[in-house]
Amino acid sequence: MKGYTILLTGLFLCFFSPLKAQISFSFMPEIQGRTIDNLYQVRIGNTGARQTVNMTIIVTEAKSGAITTINTPAFELMPGMNTVPPAAAYNSAVSFGNNKVATIVRQSGFFPEGDYDYCFRLYQGGGHNGDILAEQCFSYNLQPFSAMQLIQPYDGDKICDKRPSFSWQPLLPAIPGVQYRMVLVEVKEGQQRAEAMRMNLAIINQKQIPMPVLLYPSLANPLEEGKKYAWQVGAYKNELLLAETEIWDFTVECEKEETSLPAEAFRSLEDLARGNFYIARKQLLFAFNNTYSETTLSYSIRCLTKPDQQVKKLPKVKIGRGLNQVVIDLSENNSFTDGYYYIMDVKLPDGQQKQLRFIYKQADQ
Repeated sequence: MKGYTILLTGLFLCFFSPLKAQISFSFMPEIQGRTIDNLYQVRIGNTGARQTVNMTIIVTEAKSGAITTINTPAFELMPGMNTVPPAAAYNSAVSFGNNKVATIVRQSGFFPEGDYDYCFRLYQGGGHNGDILAEQCFSYNLQPFSAMQLIQPYDGDKICDKRPSFSWQPLLPAIPGVQYRMVLVEVKEGQQRAEAMRMNLAIINQKQIPMPVLLYPSLANPLEEGKKYAWQVGAYKNELLLAETEIWDFTVECEKEETSLPAEAFRSLEDLARGNFYIARKQLLFAFNNTYSETTLSYSIRCLTKPDQQVKKLPKVKIGRGLNQVVIDLSENNSFTDGYYYIMDVKLPDGQQKQLRFIYKQADQ
């Protein structure tokens, strides 16, 4: 009979005694321990019923001592996983220690390099003098992230590949589970690349890239020749941005194949120098023999229609020994006006000086 009574008493205590809720903290100091704001991202697990709580966060550094203490107002802890509500985080009382590291944190909101302890204490009720429901500390030797750098395509580069690969330096120090996001946009005429990145529709917006390299996505449209593009990469862990590169741009521009011209297209410089005005359709074509070694052709061009108009940025012309068929491209030079008269002064390697008079015309006229 006595044993039966003990058994009943044990069953009564099991079923009718209040069960103490299990409360735990989940915190990633390598990510969430870098800024004041991210401290509030601590996750609080609650296996019990809903209750009113408040929390104290204390951060200390091994050499400097107390860095910051945060006291939140009361908030509701729900069953399951919780984070500090935004209103509670906003209205928290934050104090700082009296040392150099604490001053840096107060001014910037970022924790500098150091050996930190992050301690979380959860109180019952609305005051910080109630029963302590849970307490847990996390230690981490915080190292600053190195600046992420883009590698390829290089900033300001001109490439011919319309489906290029992209590469960048990985995030250091390495964070387990870090992933990258790459964004590529077109830069419209007159736009700055930062504006283009913010305003334009992304051509590539690739998330969850596990390695610091991305092959051009097969479903993305190829890039177009003659257009400028801007790109940027960010490193993320659980949707939290850890670091971001600068914005670089590049242009898709393929070298134009030189059209082979027949020999008869190149008239002798001697003949041209004795004749009337030669019609130059976006380029000057002439030929001459050089009995001397390789050198750079010495020449200049003056405008006869408007003598005060200077002709600048003429291309360099390399000449070799023997017959030289010279092509001087004038199409990209803004010094030339359709229908204007010009004269070219040439000094040959043997010391002879020649003059070639010509009329500049657009190629399609």
